[in-house]
Parts: sequence; C-alpha cells; structure tokens
Amino acid sequence: MNLLRALRIPTPPSKARRRPVLRGRALLNEADVGPKFARQARMAAAGLPVPRFFCLSAALFTQVLRPVRAELDAVLTDLDIEDPDALEKKASMLREMVLRAPVPTAVERQVYDAFDEVFGPDAVVSVRSSVVGSGTDAGEDSAHDAFAGISDSFLYVTRDHLLDKIRQCWASGFGTQALLYRAARSGTQHGFEVAVGVQRMEFGRRSFVLFTCDPLTGARDRVVAAGLGIGEGVVQEKVPVDHYFVGRRGDTIRSVLAHKTQLMEENPERLADGPRTMAAPEELWDVPALTDEQIRQVVAVGDRIEKLFGCPQDIEGTFAADGRLHILQARPVVLELDRQRLWSNANITESYPDVTTALTYSFAQRFYREDFHDFYRLLGVPRKVLDRHEGELRGMIGLLRGRVYYSLSVWYTLHGLSRTFPLWRGSFERMMGMSPSVTHVRPTPPLTDPALLPSTAAALLRLTWRLLTHGVAVNAFETWWQRVIAEHREAAKSADPLQLAQLMRSLWKEAGSRWGITLVNDLLLQLHETVAMRMLERWVPQADPGLHSDLLCGGEENRSVVILMSLVDIAERLRATPGVLDVLAVKSAEEVWDEIDDGAYGADLAERIRTHAHLHGDRGLQELKLEVPVPRDQPAQLLRTAAEYARGDLTRALLREREAEARQSGEKQLAELLGGRPLRRAALRAVLAGQRRYINMRENTRYRRSELYGFGRQVYRRLGVDLAARGLLEKAEDVVHLTEEEILGTYDGTALTEDLRGLAAVRRAEFAARGAELPTDFVTMGPVRDGLPGQDRETDASGTLYGLGSSGGVVRGTARVVVDPHDFGEPTDDMVLIARETDPGWLFLMLSSRGIVVERGTLLSHTAISGRKFGIPTIVALPQATTRIPDGARVEIDGAAGTVKILEEDEA
Repeated sequence: MNLLRALRIPTPPSKARRRPVLRGRALLNEADVGPKFARQARMAAAGLPVPRFFCLSAALFTQVLRPVRAELDAVLTDLDIEDPDALEKKASMLREMVLRAPVPTAVERQVYDAFDEVFGPDAVVSVRSSVVGSGTDAGEDSAHDAFAGISDSFLYVTRDHLLDKIRQCWASGFGTQALLYRAARSGTQHGFEVAVGVQRMEFGRRSFVLFTCDPLTGARDRVVAAGLGIGEGVVQEKVPVDHYFVGRRGDTIRSVLAHKTQLMEENPERLADGPRTMAAPEELWDVPALTDEQIRQVVAVGDRIEKLFGCPQDIEGTFAADGRLHILQARPVVLELDRQRLWSNANITESYPDVTTALTYSFAQRFYREDFHDFYRLLGVPRKVLDRHEGELRGMIGLLRGRVYYSLSVWYTLHGLSRTFPLWRGSFERMMGMSPSVTHVRPTPPLTDPALLPSTAAALLRLTWRLLTHGVAVNAFETWWQRVIAEHREAAKSADPLQLAQLMRSLWKEAGSRWGITLVNDLLLQLHETVAMRMLERWVPQADPGLHSDLLCGGEENRSVVILMSLVDIAERLRATPGVLDVLAVKSAEEVWDEIDDGAYGADLAERIRTHAHLHGDRGLQELKLEVPVPRDQPAQLLRTAAEYARGDLTRALLREREAEARQSGEKQLAELLGGRPLRRAALRAVLAGQRRYINMRENTRYRRSELYGFGRQVYRRLGVDLAARGLLEKAEDVVHLTEEEILGTYDGTALTEDLRGLAAVRRAEFAARGAELPTDFVTMGPVRDGLPGQDRETDASGTLYGLGSSGGVVRGTARVVVDPHDFGEPTDDMVLIARETDPGWLFLMLSSRGIVVERGTLLSHTAISGRKFGIPTIVALPQATTRIPDGARVEIDGAAGTVKILEEDEA
C-alpha cells in the first residue's frame, strides 16, 4: 500500500499498541511512536519529502524490559544526580540491564521482515530513538520539551547491525545525560518509554537546520544554519556552519558565512564506523553552503510545515548529491512566551517622537490604562477579569532608551480577552504598522471554536449593538466632554496647588469612565476599512492604487480639517496684511507676535490668532509631549506655520477644490469599473460612507485627547512653578522629569520621596544621555533590558569579544576554560563555562554554570537549546574563546547581545 495514502487515517490506539512493529497509518499514533515519529508521519501524509520509515512501538520497550524492570527501578530509586561519577556508574549499570534483556524471536523476525519490505535487504538506514512520555509528561520533540539530543541516533546502519542499534536506542533512555535531563526537567525517572524509528538513510551533501522563528526571541524571521555534509555535523557542532537570516518582509536574506574547512560524511569503505569528520575541498571553504534558491526552497517547505503543525518549527533536512531536498525531522520551537515581549514604535512614534520625558511617559501610561480599560468593558469583558489584568493595562507602553514603544505582547493578551478579537486581529496588526517579523506566534482561537460559541455569540451581539448605537454614543461623548473640560478649566483658574492636583485626578476619573468609545470607533473604522479593501481587491483589482483614498475625500469637515482651514484663513490674512510676511522673514515669530498682539498690524489679525489659539490651541507639533509647548501656550507657533502656507499661495478654496476633484475622479473611475455591477457599486459606496463617518469621528475625538493632554500640560506647568518656588525643584521646567504620581503625591501626601530636586537632576541627565535609537520592531526574551538589540559588530576597541547571543541574560563570574569535561575539577558557584563546543555529555557542567561561552555552535545547537531551556545566558560561535579568555579571569557576558567583556580588577 502506498505510504502517503495509508497515513491518512489513524489506527485506534488499542489495536496499534498490540503490534511491536508499526508501519503506514499506525505511525500517526503519538502514544505508540512518540511525537518525533508521529510528526514525520504527518509530514509524509501531507506530501512533504520525508524518507520512508517504520517504528518499533513504545509498548515493545516496556515488554522487552519487563524481565529486568525490578532491577531497573531499584537503581533508579537510588540515584544521586549531584555526584557525576556515581551517576555515570549507575547509568552504565542501567544500560547493561537493558542491553541484556531478551528480544522475543517473533519480534526479531517482524523487524527484519519490515526492513526487507520497506527498504530492501541491502539498504542503509538510520536508527533513532524517541522518548514517549506518559500522562502529562511530555515526549521527545513535543511542544514543551525538545530533549536537545539526549536520545541516541545511529547512522549508516546495515541489516546485520540493525538489532544491536535498536537495543542501544532503548538503552539510551537510561544514559547519564538522559537521567540528568529528566531530573532537571521533571524530577522523575519513571513513566517513560522509548520508541525506535528505522528510516532510509539519505546521503546528504549540504545539510541544514531551519527555525521558522528566531529561536532566541521568538521573532518571526527565519534562521537557517547550514554546513557541508550530513546534518549530524551541523547539529553536533562538528563542522563550521553558515547562518542565513531570512526576513518575513520580502524574504530578504542576510548571510553570515563561516570558513568551512571541514565536512562530515560517511566512509564508503567502512559504513559501520558511522559518520566521520574530514577536510572539505578547498574550493568550498568560503562558498555559501546553500544557494539563495536552496534557502528559499527550504524556507518555503518550512512555512508549509509550520502551517501543518500550527506553531513555529525546528526542522532538520539535507540536500542529496542529486539536489533533492529531504526533511529528516521537525519539532516545535520551545518558546517560553511568558518571557517574550514584542516591541514596536511604528505607530506611536508620530505621537511621541524621539526621547520622551518621565512626565509625558507616565501621563501616556495612565491614558492607555484608562482608555483601554473602558474599551474592554464596552466589549463585554467583565470588570473582575480586567482587575486580574491590571498589570498589563498599566504596561501597554514601555520606555526604552527614553523612547516610547508599544509592548505588543501585552496588547495581544488584553485584546484576546474579547471573543471578538479573531474578527479584527488582522486589521489591528495592519493599523499598528506591525512588521510580519514581530507578530504573536500563538494563534487566536477562531470565532467558530465550538467550546467558545456561547461567549462568542454574546460578544458579537454586543459588538453589533455598539455598531447600531455608535453615532448616538459618540454624540453623547462629545457633549459630556465639552461640559467636563469646561468645568475643569474654569475650576483651575482659581485653584491652589492641592486643588490642581485634585482636579487632575478628577479628570482622569471622568476620562476612565467614558473614553473607551473612542476605541470602539477605531475598531469599527478598522472593520470598515478591511471590508472596503477586500471589496476593491476582489471586485476591481485593476483599479488605480489611489482609488480608495480618492473615494474617502469630501463630505463633512471634521475637527482636523476645521483646524487646518482656520490656519489657512490666518495665512490668507497674513498674505493680505502689508509688510507682515516681510517682517517674518527677518524677525523671529515671537517678536512679530508681540507686535501683532500690540496692534501693530490691526486688531482683526491679532483677534483671529487669539481665537484660533482659544478654540484649537491644543493642536500643534508634538502635542502629546507635555514638555513641548503648543499654540495655546505660544500663539507665535501659529505664525510660523501660517507664514509657510501664505508664501505657498495656499487658500481654503483651493484645498476644497482639490478634495472635490479627487472625489469626483474616484467616483468616475468606480463607475467605469463597476458600471455593469450596480449592486456591488452600491455596497462598496455604503461601506466607504461608513468609513468616512468613522474617520470624522476619530479626528474629532482625537482632538478631545489633545485637550486632555493640554489640561495636564497647564496643570503641571503651574505645579512646576510652585515646586520651584518652594525650592523643591531647581527650576520650574524640571517638572517634566518627574512622573505624574511623584508630582501629585507631593501635594496630597502620597509621594515616596521629598528629594524631587535630586530625582529631577538624575532624570534630566538620563534624558540628555539616552543611548542609540532601537529598531522600529524587535523582540526580547527574558528581562527586557538584557535583551535589547545591540549593534552588529565584530571587533571592539575596548576589547569586548563578540559571538552569537543564543540565550539572554547578563551575568558576571569567573571564566573556567574547559577542554575535557572529564578532567575538570569541582565547579564553583560563579563559574562561566568556556569551551570549544559542548554535547549532551557536558550537561552536568552546563547546569552548574552561571553562563556558557563556546567557540562553535549555532543558534540551533545543543549548547544554545540547553542554555535557553535552563535559562543560562549563553553565547556560541565566539572564535578562539578558549584562548582569548584567560582561565580564572573575571568576565561579564551578555547572552542576548553575544558579548563577553573581560573585567579589570576594579570592575570585578
């Protein structure tokens, strides 16, 4: 029977577990063969290039060991994992017990029959083991445990050595490293089985390991490590390895090539000896192991495998001499998503550009908390659920090197509280300007998830109600806000400092009860925009790219347009007032405003500017940064902008004419494209009308946000003057270097410090000395400041050494250079392990280390995986680490940046 056809329907477990040798569709049963081989079976069934194989079931392992089980359990009960020598002796005893356990003759016959039928008697195969957990324990290559090479595999196995290698695979379940690994992970040595897979051996000539996401951070860019020869050389760090970083945006490839002087292949004369490391042909030393075409082929197959399993994958494969691609293994990338943070300022930098002060950041933090708390409440998320997520609500934005970033991981968590999120996740990601490299790897439960249908239906009904009543709700919000802000402004005129603090708290309380409707509007706008875009893409794919924008022109003027028209009106008055533009060309705007304010150019011009500042004065450049004045504070700002408009001959009539022409052009094109489809045209126009309506509401409510920030700016400016007068600040302007609570608490008795002057001085210095700007999008794993991306450098004048960061964290300790782990003495508490490379036999030393640095290895190697698994800061591929880092030196390593700094005595 054809294998791919046979794999489609799983066999019930009760039947499969009675058979010792499993083939065909029985290979899909994870309980019998373990996650590793079940996944290979699924890939083969999906048409992926997986070599043929059969398995010996996990139940056979239990059956064969039954005669020696009592002896095994007695030794397992008495293990001391703290004593490596004793542990090695016990492991040797356990392996010998397994190796002497008899294999039933009937089973031997079935194994050889399967070998002959699947491969032919002269075939060469690989024999691999796979640990199968029981109950809640994870099996090898499961979503929670990668096992990182702890189980044994044997290559180039011929028929006459088959049974011996199968026995050794069973015995590897009791190897020293397997015992140590299980103790570190779960604490138990019982309840596991070992399945064995026998697979056709592919004689690879270019091999690779592909991560469909960054294994260090979980970023969605792909990482490929490739070397010459078979995959064991890459996985076991025995050959130099190229790294290829393939971006999700445009599939761009960045290559970091190694000097590949060695390869790993078979010895044709002595296959039974297994793979050997040998010199590579000189002409291949500096040529990429994979061509760009092969890299893209690997990535495309990797994307298929990730889609098949629904999560990022760690994939091993090889290209044979004939150029054919073979997939040898795929396992989930084990990511601790609770340690991951996605960061982006793609959509927020326009509101908070460049470095931001403590006051602005704390104010923005409060705004996001109040705004989104009310938003989720309107979507039907219960208050008790929101209370449990108070920390996330206060952490929606971060301040990294003085710049504001969205903490997108938090956004995904909070948005996921609403069952409507699957409906608008895509439009949310597009609105945020998110890079495809920085999206959440965890899928959102679909709207059709049967277990969630009742809550989904209730959430969708609530959203529908919001849609139907939205216009009324926004009008009510506008009326409410105009009253509230007017009352607070009036009260502030005569308020003393304590009353000002109370007014600020009062305004926050008001905003927190009503502001969520502005986000409901954003949600409805996103949904309408998505529907309109899909209609245009499907119905008029040949349309001009600007058609959508043209069709949104016209209609009622929103607050942003009104403000613009008011500015252009001032520009027209400047143009009509003799001499004023000439004076603005030689004098500052502040000087000219003083003259206008004094009536030098007539009362009408001065009054017109004052009116604009009164009505629209919270709209200006960087209006959400409280350290930046706006036209309400400095009307001279209006002169600078209006003068530019005036010199450019811009008029209100011209603006309205241009907008009308754009709309007419769009409507004409739409009529031509959908002339014979009146229903489609009507439907599209209805959706676009809704989009225009929500755009207008958004712009109107955005100015209300500007007024909220403007009130805060006025309050804190006055409080800054008071604090300076009291001697608590060196100067009034320093108030922007304090947080909201530090200021308000000074007046209402809740402040934590009285040394505001010292605190402001520290923050002022930090503000002036912020580090280099970070990328627009990036991912951190673990403590955020340890994982911030650094500059790509190979050398450093300070003597800092650079490798590949593979497990984040910053630690200081004593370097211990180890060449042979068997000759190493006792580990110290502050040991930083320095080695050429490691394998599973080093696990005891690795677990005893504060940090790990190796000369070889990849982001995909055992060293890197184990470092991430156990939270040990780890650096791989640092050339000549064992000679460049003196034994006993005090060092500081940064496992995210990949740096090692040898400390001077005064630093240590």
